[in-house]
Amino acid sequence: MAYRLLLTAALAVAFADPALANWWIVRASDGTCLVVDIEPTSNDKALTKLGRDVYPSSKEAEADVKRLCKESKAKDAPPLNEDR
Repeated sequence: MAYRLLLTAALAVAFADPALANWWIVRASDGTCLVVDIEPTSNDKALTKLGRDVYPSSKEAEADVKRLCKESKAKDAPPLNEDR
């Protein structure tokens, strides 16, 4: 009986793990925006965290990444040269 209970608990944790994951939006040094499930550390100078501190689901992070990266590209875009 104890073995069955232990096996059931192990399976429940294995399948619940993705639901309990946290997500972050990061921008790489080349300007690419990514949604990651491993929190970036302050030691990693190649990545910059964007958006909220943490996202509870990848869908929320993906929705925000479209908005955040679109805004940052618009700010970083060079001005148009109208003399051509």
